[in-house]
This record gives sequence, C-alpha cells and structure tokens, in this order.
Amino acid sequence: MPDASRYRFELNELMEIARAINSERDPTSLLGMILQKSRLITGADAGSIYVVEPHPERPGEQLLRFEVAQNDSVELELDSITMEISRRSVVGAAVMGREAIRIPDMKYLEPGNPWAAAHDQSIDQHSGYQTRSMLTVPLINHRDEVIGVLQLINKK
Repeated sequence: MPDASRYRFELNELMEIARAINSERDPTSLLGMILQKSRLITGADAGSIYVVEPHPERPGEQLLRFEVAQNDSVELELDSITMEISRRSVVGAAVMGREAIRIPDMKYLEPGNPWAAAHDQSIDQHSGYQTRSMLTVPLINHRDEVIGVLQLINKK
C-alpha cells in the first residue's frame, strides 16, 4: 500500500476508535474493538488488553486483569486472570515505566532483562502458539493515569 493510502487507512481506523470511545457503552465491546483496530493497523497476529483495577485485599494497591484477547492463528479460551503489577512482567513494566516496550524477538532478550526469566510461556505451551515479537503499550487516560495495557504479538 503506498504511503499516502496507508496513512489515510490508519487515520480512518484511529477515527473509528475515537468515535467508539464516545459512543460505545459496553466496556468489553469497546476494548475488543480497540484491540481489533490496533492489530489491523500494526499487522499483529494476536493481542490482548489488560485493565488496571484496585487490589481487592490491599487498599491503595492495584492489579492487572487480563480482559480481552484475540488471535488469528489459534483459538484461545482464556479466563480472566489477575496479576501483580511488577517489573518482572512485560505488562507490569509497561505500567510502572509508563512507556511502550518493543521486543523484536523473545528468544534474544538482553542479559539482565528483568522479565526474561519470568515470561509466562504456559499460554504458548497450552495452545501451541509461539510468541516471537511483542509490542506492549500502557493505556493512559486524560487524567494521566495508567488504566490498562495493550499488548500486540507477532507482526505478520
């Protein structure tokens, strides 16, 4: 696709997301649409969205809840799980660092990388899917609060 055509396509997709944010009342549908459009724009095979929520047992602390997942290569039935926000996970590091994390190849993480040993491969093993590359982006609201994380996996 030529650069001008690609730019118009991406801009149109972003405008659809903006319209949905203003009109969609079902949060899960909205998150699904944001994930779908993000995957379309970036060419990602799979992706997920995690939502930041209050910790039920520790007032003042927060957790990440796995909310929405999509995958073009395999069908996944994933339960809504929660995890501590920690630099030991890629999504936790994105929340804490408040910046995108790009991993071109999961097999070749830099020595000393805090999440290299902690990367949970159980989903890959269970589904037969292999996570190769990853882009993880914190979702920040108008009050400058991290409210979630968008994770895109395996550029096609």
